[in-house]
Amino acid sequence: MHDALAAEQARLLHHTIAGTGIPVHHLWWHYFTLGGNAGPLEVDAYLHQALHLPRLDRQLLDHAAGELRTD
Repeated sequence: MHDALAAEQARLLHHTIAGTGIPVHHLWWHYFTLGGNAGPLEVDAYLHQALHLPRLDRQLLDHAAGELRTD
């Protein structure tokens, strides 16, 4: 169940940034400045559901995307 939730979060985040035109490297940089620990390749792999990230990192990525959407 946990993996299914993480995969759905990744799918939705990928859809969000693709729809708003936010480049992955911008998302990663903003996430990193908020305290995220994953590297840019890990974030890209997460967005393509090839890697699971811990809950805190998923939350930081969602937060970063939300902030970038409003900028």
